[in-house]
Amino acid sequence: MDLNLNQSSSGIVMRNSLSFLIPYLFISAVIIALLVSYGNTELFLHINSYHSAFGDFLFFYLTNLGDGVVAALLILVLLWISFREALTFLLITLAITIIVNILKDHIFPELDRPASYFSGLEVLHLVPGYDPPTLSTFPSGHTATAFSVGLYLSFLIKNRAVKFLLFVLAVGVGYSRMYLAAHFPLDVLAGAAIGVFTTLICFDIGRLFKSEWIDKKILYMPKIFAREKIV
Repeated sequence: MDLNLNQSSSGIVMRNSLSFLIPYLFISAVIIALLVSYGNTELFLHINSYHSAFGDFLFFYLTNLGDGVVAALLILVLLWISFREALTFLLITLAITIIVNILKDHIFPELDRPASYFSGLEVLHLVPGYDPPTLSTFPSGHTATAFSVGLYLSFLIKNRAVKFLLFVLAVGVGYSRMYLAAHFPLDVLAGAAIGVFTTLICFDIGRLFKSEWIDKKILYMPKIFAREKIV
Protein backbone atom coordinates (compact mmCIF):
# COMPACT_ATOMS: atom_id res chain seq x y z
CA MET A 1 0.00 0.00 0.00
CA ASP A 2 1.19 3.50 -0.82
CA LEU A 3 1.67 5.75 2.18
CA ASN A 4 0.88 9.45 2.26
CA LEU A 5 3.83 10.71 4.32
CA ASN A 6 3.96 14.39 3.46
CA GLN A 7 4.99 15.91 6.82
CA SER A 8 4.86 19.52 5.61
CA SER A 9 1.11 20.04 5.67
CA SER A 10 -1.21 18.13 7.98
CA GLY A 11 -4.15 19.92 6.33
CA ILE A 12 -3.38 18.28 2.98
CA VAL A 13 -3.14 14.85 4.62
CA MET A 14 -6.49 15.36 6.36
CA ARG A 15 -8.18 16.55 3.15
CA ASN A 16 -6.94 13.38 1.50
CA SER A 17 -8.87 11.44 4.16
CA LEU A 18 -12.28 12.79 3.15
CA SER A 19 -13.19 9.25 2.03
CA PHE A 20 -13.26 8.47 5.77
CA LEU A 21 -14.37 11.78 7.25
CA ILE A 22 -17.34 12.58 4.99
CA PRO A 23 -19.04 9.18 5.54
CA TYR A 24 -18.36 9.60 9.27
CA LEU A 25 -20.14 12.96 9.34
CA PHE A 26 -23.03 11.56 7.30
CA ILE A 27 -23.58 8.48 9.47
CA SER A 28 -23.27 10.59 12.63
CA ALA A 29 -26.01 12.92 11.36
CA VAL A 30 -28.24 9.92 10.60
CA ILE A 31 -27.72 8.46 14.09
CA ILE A 32 -28.44 11.82 15.73
CA ALA A 33 -31.68 12.09 13.73
CA LEU A 34 -32.68 8.57 14.77
CA LEU A 35 -31.88 9.30 18.42
CA VAL A 36 -34.08 12.40 18.31
CA SER A 37 -36.90 10.41 16.69
CA TYR A 38 -36.80 7.19 18.71
CA GLY A 39 -34.71 7.84 21.82
CA ASN A 40 -31.60 6.02 23.02
CA THR A 41 -33.18 2.87 24.50
CA GLU A 42 -35.80 2.35 21.78
CA LEU A 43 -33.22 2.74 19.02
CA PHE A 44 -30.96 0.26 20.80
CA LEU A 45 -33.75 -2.34 21.07
CA HIS A 46 -34.55 -1.86 17.39
CA ILE A 47 -30.92 -2.41 16.36
CA ASN A 48 -30.37 -5.31 18.76
CA SER A 49 -33.52 -7.08 17.54
CA TYR A 50 -32.01 -7.74 14.09
CA HIS A 51 -29.78 -10.76 14.42
CA SER A 52 -28.76 -13.99 12.73
CA ALA A 53 -26.34 -16.87 13.19
CA PHE A 54 -23.93 -15.20 10.76
CA GLY A 55 -24.25 -11.88 12.59
CA ASP A 56 -23.53 -13.59 15.90
CA PHE A 57 -20.32 -15.03 14.45
CA LEU A 58 -19.26 -11.87 12.59
CA PHE A 59 -19.76 -9.32 15.35
CA PHE A 60 -18.41 -11.61 18.07
CA TYR A 61 -15.01 -11.38 16.37
CA LEU A 62 -15.26 -8.00 14.61
CA THR A 63 -15.70 -6.20 17.94
CA ASN A 64 -12.12 -7.18 18.83
CA LEU A 65 -10.83 -4.65 16.28
CA GLY A 66 -11.71 -2.02 18.88
CA ASP A 67 -9.55 -3.61 21.56
CA GLY A 68 -6.62 -1.67 22.96
CA VAL A 69 -4.28 -4.40 21.73
CA VAL A 70 -4.98 -3.30 18.14
CA ALA A 71 -3.92 0.26 18.98
CA ALA A 72 -0.76 -1.04 20.66
CA LEU A 73 0.12 -3.16 17.63
CA LEU A 74 -0.36 -0.15 15.33
CA ILE A 75 2.04 1.90 17.47
CA LEU A 76 4.68 -0.82 17.04
CA VAL A 77 4.12 -1.05 13.27
CA LEU A 78 4.40 2.73 12.90
CA LEU A 79 7.94 2.60 14.27
CA TRP A 80 8.94 1.21 10.86
CA ILE A 81 7.31 4.22 9.16
CA SER A 82 8.62 6.98 11.43
CA PHE A 83 9.04 7.74 15.12
CA ARG A 84 6.78 10.75 14.57
CA GLU A 85 3.89 8.54 13.46
CA ALA A 86 4.40 6.09 16.33
CA LEU A 87 4.65 8.83 18.97
CA THR A 88 1.67 10.69 17.53
CA PHE A 89 -0.55 7.63 17.67
CA LEU A 90 0.76 6.85 21.16
CA LEU A 91 -0.40 10.34 22.18
CA ILE A 92 -3.78 9.69 20.58
CA THR A 93 -4.18 6.36 22.36
CA LEU A 94 -3.25 7.83 25.76
CA ALA A 95 -5.59 10.79 25.27
CA ILE A 96 -8.51 8.57 24.28
CA THR A 97 -7.87 6.24 27.22
CA ILE A 98 -7.86 9.15 29.67
CA ILE A 99 -10.96 10.80 28.19
CA VAL A 100 -12.98 7.57 28.08
CA ASN A 101 -11.99 6.53 31.61
CA ILE A 102 -12.81 9.95 33.07
CA LEU A 103 -16.24 9.94 31.43
CA LYS A 104 -17.00 6.34 32.39
CA ASP A 105 -15.65 6.21 35.93
CA HIS A 106 -15.95 9.78 37.20
CA ILE A 107 -18.60 11.72 35.27
CA PHE A 108 -21.17 9.07 34.24
CA PRO A 109 -20.41 6.05 36.48
CA GLU A 110 -24.10 5.55 37.31
CA LEU A 111 -25.13 4.86 33.71
CA ASP A 112 -25.77 1.14 33.23
CA ARG A 113 -25.13 -0.84 30.09
CA PRO A 114 -28.02 -2.56 28.28
CA ALA A 115 -27.55 -5.90 30.07
CA SER A 116 -28.05 -4.17 33.42
CA TYR A 117 -30.60 -1.59 32.26
CA PHE A 118 -32.91 -4.31 30.91
CA SER A 119 -32.07 -6.83 33.64
CA GLY A 120 -34.94 -9.25 34.21
CA LEU A 121 -36.62 -8.41 30.91
CA GLU A 122 -36.32 -10.86 28.03
CA VAL A 123 -35.91 -8.17 25.39
CA LEU A 124 -32.22 -8.49 24.53
CA HIS A 125 -30.53 -10.69 21.98
CA LEU A 126 -27.41 -12.04 23.67
CA VAL A 127 -24.73 -13.71 21.57
CA PRO A 128 -23.72 -17.15 22.88
CA GLY A 129 -20.23 -17.07 24.38
CA TYR A 130 -20.22 -13.31 24.93
CA ASP A 131 -20.90 -12.01 28.43
CA PRO A 132 -21.78 -8.31 28.04
CA PRO A 133 -20.50 -5.96 30.77
CA THR A 134 -23.06 -4.21 32.94
CA LEU A 135 -21.46 -1.01 34.29
CA SER A 136 -20.11 2.31 32.96
CA THR A 137 -21.67 2.42 29.53
CA PHE A 138 -20.84 5.97 28.33
CA PRO A 139 -18.89 6.27 26.04
CA SER A 140 -17.84 3.22 24.02
CA GLY A 141 -14.09 2.75 24.29
CA HIS A 142 -14.01 0.06 21.60
CA THR A 143 -15.67 2.43 19.14
CA ALA A 144 -13.28 5.25 20.02
CA THR A 145 -10.29 2.99 19.41
CA ALA A 146 -11.67 1.63 16.14
CA PHE A 147 -12.30 5.09 14.72
CA SER A 148 -8.91 6.42 15.85
CA VAL A 149 -7.08 3.47 14.27
CA GLY A 150 -9.13 3.67 11.07
CA LEU A 151 -8.77 7.43 10.68
CA TYR A 152 -5.04 7.45 11.41
CA LEU A 153 -4.42 4.73 8.87
CA SER A 154 -6.47 6.72 6.36
CA PHE A 155 -4.04 9.62 6.87
CA LEU A 156 -1.19 7.38 5.77
CA ILE A 157 -2.80 5.39 2.96
CA LYS A 158 -3.44 6.95 -0.44
CA ASN A 159 -5.97 4.51 -1.85
CA ARG A 160 -9.49 5.95 -1.42
CA ALA A 161 -11.17 2.54 -1.52
CA VAL A 162 -8.99 1.39 1.38
CA LYS A 163 -9.81 4.59 3.30
CA PHE A 164 -13.52 3.88 2.90
CA LEU A 165 -12.98 0.23 3.90
CA LEU A 166 -11.32 1.45 7.11
CA PHE A 167 -14.41 3.54 7.80
CA VAL A 168 -16.70 0.56 7.19
CA LEU A 169 -14.67 -1.56 9.63
CA ALA A 170 -14.84 1.19 12.27
CA VAL A 171 -18.62 1.43 11.82
CA GLY A 172 -18.77 -2.36 12.07
CA VAL A 173 -17.05 -2.24 15.44
CA GLY A 174 -19.48 0.44 16.65
CA TYR A 175 -22.45 -1.59 15.43
CA SER A 176 -21.05 -4.72 17.08
CA ARG A 177 -21.15 -3.00 20.48
CA MET A 178 -24.93 -2.61 20.12
CA TYR A 179 -25.40 -6.03 18.51
CA LEU A 180 -23.60 -7.63 21.47
CA ALA A 181 -25.71 -5.60 23.95
CA ALA A 182 -22.57 -3.92 25.28
CA HIS A 183 -23.54 -0.30 24.53
CA PHE A 184 -26.39 2.02 23.62
CA PRO A 185 -26.35 4.05 20.36
CA LEU A 186 -25.45 7.27 22.22
CA ASP A 187 -22.40 5.52 23.72
CA VAL A 188 -21.26 4.48 20.25
CA LEU A 189 -21.88 7.93 18.76
CA ALA A 190 -19.85 9.56 21.55
CA GLY A 191 -17.07 6.99 21.23
CA ALA A 192 -16.75 7.61 17.50
CA ALA A 193 -16.62 11.39 18.06
CA ILE A 194 -13.93 11.01 20.71
CA GLY A 195 -11.89 8.78 18.41
CA VAL A 196 -12.18 11.08 15.38
CA PHE A 197 -11.66 14.48 17.01
CA THR A 198 -8.88 13.31 19.35
CA THR A 199 -7.09 11.89 16.33
CA LEU A 200 -7.49 15.11 14.33
CA ILE A 201 -6.21 17.30 17.18
CA CYS A 202 -3.30 15.06 18.16
CA PHE A 203 -2.28 14.58 14.52
CA ASP A 204 -1.80 18.33 14.22
CA ILE A 205 0.10 18.43 17.52
CA GLY A 206 2.39 15.68 16.25
CA ARG A 207 3.37 17.86 13.29
CA LEU A 208 4.58 20.70 15.53
CA PHE A 209 7.72 18.96 16.76
CA LYS A 210 10.92 19.65 14.86
CA SER A 211 13.83 17.32 15.42
CA GLU A 212 16.36 15.40 13.36
CA TRP A 213 15.48 12.05 14.89
CA ILE A 214 11.68 12.24 15.00
CA ASP A 215 11.25 11.52 11.27
CA LYS A 216 13.66 8.61 11.36
CA LYS A 217 12.44 5.04 11.61
CA ILE A 218 13.52 1.57 12.63
CA LEU A 219 15.55 0.16 9.76
CA TYR A 220 15.90 -3.39 11.05
CA MET A 221 13.69 -5.80 9.12
CA PRO A 222 12.89 -9.13 10.82
CA LYS A 223 14.00 -12.12 8.74
CA ILE A 224 10.43 -13.28 8.34
CA PHE A 225 9.71 -10.12 6.29
CA ALA A 226 13.09 -9.74 4.61
CA ARG A 227 13.22 -10.47 0.90
CA GLU A 228 15.67 -13.11 -0.26
CA LYS A 229 18.17 -12.01 -2.88
CA ILE A 230 17.60 -13.52 -6.28
CA VAL A 231 20.82 -14.91 -7.75
